Amino acid sequence: MRAVQTDSENVRSVWGDHPNWDDVSRFVYGRRMWRLPEMRARLLTHWRDQRHPYHERFEAHRDLIEEVLASEVPAERLDESLRQRQTSLRCVAREIPPVFGSFFE
Repeated sequence: MRAVQTDSENVRSVWGDHPNWDDVSRFVYGRRMWRLPEMRARLLTHWRDQRHPYHERFEAHRDLIEEVLASEVPAERLDESLRQRQTSLRCVAREIPPVFGSFFE
């Protein structure tokens, strides 16, 4: 019989022993904002803007970032799925661009 994992074990299994809380928050809040159509449009406009320092990086990983943000599955299952594709939730979360600057409209 397999023991049930605690929340801290779940966090550790996805984010490691020393989570980068900036990455975790970009994932958690990014998912929440992505569910709102108006905010999703604003994020895409912001991240694709030539003034955004990570716009090229976003475009290179756009499909995967959008897939992760749109996913409804728990982080642990999402991470397992991504690991089968030679990446992880931790890696993808690092590619979610930050939101900043006066051009976020």
